[in-house]
Amino acid sequence: MELERVLTKLKFDEAVSGYALITNDGQPFLSFSLPEEVLPQVQGALRIHSDSLRMMNVMTGEGTVVLSRIDANWVLAVLFSPDLQLGVALQKAADVIKLMGEVNLPPPPTLASVPTPLQHPQVGATSQSSTPTELLEPPVTEPEPVFEAILEPIAEIEIEIHHGCVVFRGENYNESMTLESGLNKDIKIRFANLGIDVLLMVDEKRTIFKIAESLARGVEETLAVIRWCVPRNIVSVECPEEQETGAVEIIELPLFEGNLKKAKKEHRDLLSMCDGNRPLQEIANELNIPYFQALQSIIPYRGKTLRFVRKSKKMHS
Repeated sequence: MELERVLTKLKFDEAVSGYALITNDGQPFLSFSLPEEVLPQVQGALRIHSDSLRMMNVMTGEGTVVLSRIDANWVLAVLFSPDLQLGVALQKAADVIKLMGEVNLPPPPTLASVPTPLQHPQVGATSQSSTPTELLEPPVTEPEPVFEAILEPIAEIEIEIHHGCVVFRGENYNESMTLESGLNKDIKIRFANLGIDVLLMVDEKRTIFKIAESLARGVEETLAVIRWCVPRNIVSVECPEEQETGAVEIIELPLFEGNLKKAKKEHRDLLSMCDGNRPLQEIANELNIPYFQALQSIIPYRGKTLRFVRKSKKMHS
């Protein structure tokens, strides 16, 4: 089963306020609307229970976070609405974890390895060949290596990259996924967590469009990450030739066909804009609300008075 299909189960659950995959040291990746305010409590719980964790709940001001062990590297954190019963939240999380067992998850970013310093004799210690009064010189402490962000400009290569290109890992991929390395710092400066999330989804099978869809992010912002990574040999791409003159992206547009007067007052402005001509992200931007809030607002009507219509959109490089 594909990871994006499992995460969609959470994304369209109106009881879910956000989620993320968390590493054992508490670093969130592939996060979807998980508030930063809950991370300190999640990280604190992991510091204490990481080795023995199977499933536990953490009470926060935003609601209940259920932490579930997926494998040796990943923990799933799901934030449920405060009014959801704990037993129901735990069961929902357990259902997702069961599906996760069928998914091949990417390895998390690794910590930069620091060479083990040489062991020096203690000051004042004597060797067998020295006289009892001969003291060894104090050891010279070598400074630990420090990774610096890459600041020098890199000549951008003009490459025709489109949403249908398949993304492959390049020779510098591992360095970019090594925490605190120069490339890792640089990509975070430019793209925040989105850059690392995009790289995590590179399995040498997914297209750029599929990566964007998996992360619930825009195609253009995902393209921006890939275009930055290609000349730095972090990734490479293979693009179908027919896309050179433009490609077609299939997008889904919400269409509300019900009676607005029967909808909740707080949903009416959004639903009135669901006319089948613009994507939900665009509607959220116009209303100046987060995408996840817009998504949660239409869930009660989905499959009843609201449906998604599929239309093609011309894409250009």
